[in-house]
Amino acid sequence: MSAAALPKDEQPGPSAAWDFDMLDTHPCAALDTITRAAALACRVPVALVSLADGHRHRIKAHIGLDGVTQTRRLLAYCARAILSDGIYEAADAAGPDGLAKTSALAGDSAIRAYAGAPIILDDGSRAGTLSVVGRLPRPLSAPQRGVLTALARTAALALGQWRIARLQDSTEKRLRESQEFLARTGELAGVGGWSLDLVTGKLTWTDEIFRIYGLPPDREPRLDAVIGLYQPAARPVIRAAIENAKRTGEAWDHELPLVREDGQPVWVRSIARATLLHGKPVKLTGALQDITERVNRVRALQESQERAALAMDSGKIGIWDWDVTTGEKTWSPLMFQLYGLPPDRIPLTIAEWAARLHPDDRERATQALRDGLTGRAQYCVEFRVVWDDGSVHHLRAAGSVTRDADGRATHLTGANWDVTESHELTRKLAHQHEVLLVTLQSIGDGVITTDAAGLTAWMNPVAERMTGWTTAQAQGHPLSDVLHIINEETREAAPSPLERAAASSGAAAGPASPAIRTILVSRSGEEFGIEESASPMRSASGEALGFVLVFRDVTAQRRLSGEMTFRATHDSLTGLLNRGEFETRLRHTLHTAQADRKQSVMLFIDLDEFKLVNDTCGHDAGDQLLRQVARLLGELVRGSDSVARLGGDEFAVLLDRCTVEQAEPLARKICERMEDYRFTHNGRRFRIGASIGLVPVDERWPEINGIMQAADASCYAAKENGRNRVHLWSDTDQAMNARHGEMKWATRLAEALDENRFLLYAQRIEGLQRIASARPAGIHAEVLLRKVARDGTMSLPGAFLPAAERFHIISRVDRWVLDHVIAWMTGIPLLESLEMLSVNLSGQSVGDAAFHHWAMGRLAAAGPAICHRLCLEITETAAVTNLTDAARFIERVRELGVRVALDDFGAGASSFGYLKTLPVDFLKIDGQFVRDLVSDPLDQAAVRSFTDVARVAGMRTIAEFVDNHAVMERLRAMGVDYAQGYLIHKPAPIDDLLSCALPKQEKEAVA
Repeated sequence: MSAAALPKDEQPGPSAAWDFDMLDTHPCAALDTITRAAALACRVPVALVSLADGHRHRIKAHIGLDGVTQTRRLLAYCARAILSDGIYEAADAAGPDGLAKTSALAGDSAIRAYAGAPIILDDGSRAGTLSVVGRLPRPLSAPQRGVLTALARTAALALGQWRIARLQDSTEKRLRESQEFLARTGELAGVGGWSLDLVTGKLTWTDEIFRIYGLPPDREPRLDAVIGLYQPAARPVIRAAIENAKRTGEAWDHELPLVREDGQPVWVRSIARATLLHGKPVKLTGALQDITERVNRVRALQESQERAALAMDSGKIGIWDWDVTTGEKTWSPLMFQLYGLPPDRIPLTIAEWAARLHPDDRERATQALRDGLTGRAQYCVEFRVVWDDGSVHHLRAAGSVTRDADGRATHLTGANWDVTESHELTRKLAHQHEVLLVTLQSIGDGVITTDAAGLTAWMNPVAERMTGWTTAQAQGHPLSDVLHIINEETREAAPSPLERAAASSGAAAGPASPAIRTILVSRSGEEFGIEESASPMRSASGEALGFVLVFRDVTAQRRLSGEMTFRATHDSLTGLLNRGEFETRLRHTLHTAQADRKQSVMLFIDLDEFKLVNDTCGHDAGDQLLRQVARLLGELVRGSDSVARLGGDEFAVLLDRCTVEQAEPLARKICERMEDYRFTHNGRRFRIGASIGLVPVDERWPEINGIMQAADASCYAAKENGRNRVHLWSDTDQAMNARHGEMKWATRLAEALDENRFLLYAQRIEGLQRIASARPAGIHAEVLLRKVARDGTMSLPGAFLPAAERFHIISRVDRWVLDHVIAWMTGIPLLESLEMLSVNLSGQSVGDAAFHHWAMGRLAAAGPAICHRLCLEITETAAVTNLTDAARFIERVRELGVRVALDDFGAGASSFGYLKTLPVDFLKIDGQFVRDLVSDPLDQAAVRSFTDVARVAGMRTIAEFVDNHAVMERLRAMGVDYAQGYLIHKPAPIDDLLSCALPKQEKEAVA
């Protein structure tokens, strides 16, 4: 074999490898890994990384080449490979140009093939080669040549990383040596040491400390006595430093004035650091230095000489001094170089210095200078300066402050040094790290390569793990044997990725990905959801070389996507379909029925006694009941039917491809099962029942809104007809007419609100217990509402309020009433004649945050005089149903002075325990306990218990529906505070209240 020439730009002798300082170092793990990968990919026994060193190639990493460390460069294949622009290959080493006798490999006659790739660095220099040697005379395949080229590039990246790391270490070493030198030159004689054990509190110090403090050597060290020697302005500083170190372990370095015990004033430098045990400070160790002479400027010459020597020795550090008092500055010559200035000019002023700072760093750098002067922090900062030529340089600055006896800064002395190179090295290191990280992440996918015939050639470890095949086992097998993929939905074999890749292999075509979701079934039967893409590999001439297939495991992502889809379409409490998904399926069923005239059926189910369970046992029990009902419905319907929870205690069932005749028996069966079902909670049993509206889904409906309204109306009709029954919708349904009548009421109410066609009535409330008072009691009444039609006829609340609640208009009605009551109270001439005016609020308003916000604003604007005469009545059922909202609303209105009454108390199933949560002022006893009070012992016991509980809770009681004297006297005897009913006053227009105010006051005054 003939000798190879050296590169034109290289002469024999030390070469690029020396720059890495790695020829004689320990083996490099990265290069060892690369050689193993090269041998594995190229299927050869020998692979090596050699670095050029003069006339030889030094072998830095190898596999299968024991005992060989170098080859003669000019006679080795490596010498030819390093000069090539790509892969240099000798397919048959036994040919005319076979291995030279001087080669380190010449002794092994079994070695027949060689291939090598140059290792070219980012700057274009050639550091060495990555070579593979085989025992059979055969060339590398195109994929193998590609792998060898990529691994040579990776070796170049590793060598570049090595060089950057060595440069970084060298830079940090020089900086560390400079910092250590600064520390050594700053140490002065006459420094005393001390330590404080934070566990035992014992303080010890050296003899020098006694001299500095002016204490006799036999004096016991005491921390409080030492602090007392510092001047008053310095004592808080040293105390704070000690306490902070005890708490956080933070070190300190302070220059402070003190007065020795003999009266002599001195300055000391106090330095300390903490010893930590399990992260907690256990000991403080420090030093004390007498710096009086330096403070008095006696050592000014010595400090100047030290700074000059330091500047000369470091060659990169500029020294400066600033007399804060006079503004005079002194710079070493290197300071001018660091700022790009000629050495013959005067030092920069503070304003000129700030102007040269990078705009993004200016505020931070100037703030650091201010903090250093004020003593808030040590002056140490890094910033960028912009030279006159526009170049940007990174500088670091540190300084020490000298202070006078009053603690004011007099001098700031420090140094600047250029850290631009360090920043550049850090940036390059981060870039190289990112490149390597991306490379590592890219091999997280499975990769399989095949030849042109589709036979498996190579697999990476991820592909081996997921398929269950090793590369050795898979080689030569068709890809379909190794990569067994199926359609996720049909479970049938998916189309071959290679066929898709071949079909989409245009000149500009990218990887071909499947349009279906596929599953990889491994050799062991384990399944992975995958995303895969395949690309053809072609030579420069367009010849087909094979295919590369990349796939990744997306099992977890698909599982998460499925869970998110389920949550978006299902009710979180019961697991049934939610309203949105049910309406989507109903819409699809309606479109199908309109197209093929096939009928389906919708069932609208409302639980009859759910509210009783919720009010009596709480929301947790209600949730448990809903889950049980959901399971019961799921057991009764077909697997093809859709069951949903529409909200609250409302359910729906969509019976697909089902006639009304087939649906009615199922609906009645649901009612029968609900009739037999009992919900048990804490020993109590509840009969629930269900009312069902049944509506056919066929071509008669133009959209699903009509179906939903008809189903809701049918369910309501079932409730009106006795509950726990099925009501079949029909076009001539009388129950529907009643429902439509209620809907008309809703329209009339909306019109009446818009046209202001309501009247305020009132019914007085009378006190039953005589209370001694300096003034007569004012009028106490409840506001009532009347609706006026356009023809002048008047409607009572019982006629229109149910419709208002049913169609969610009631909050608008409540706003109208409260607004007009406040306006009426504001306009009357004798507001003081009113004691209290009660206004009713619906349950919807109590639970409506928007109403809360409006009401609080209206009440606050009305003022204290109005609020102190208002009482809001909330029914017990509404308060318990919206317990949290009601309690919050009650607290807020009472803060404004408004009183609150709990109306219809005892009518619901709630316990007295709710009174602890609801801070009301009055309990209005429901009329069902008042009407027969004289003759019914149970009513008497109930009213007595209500009165006793109210008295204990600090509330007053009001009895409703008092219509005879016997009842009123019995209430008075039981201690009920107020009475309301036709016996006392029949409802009248609210303006009539004022006409009876004066006579009533006069009568009470006379009495």
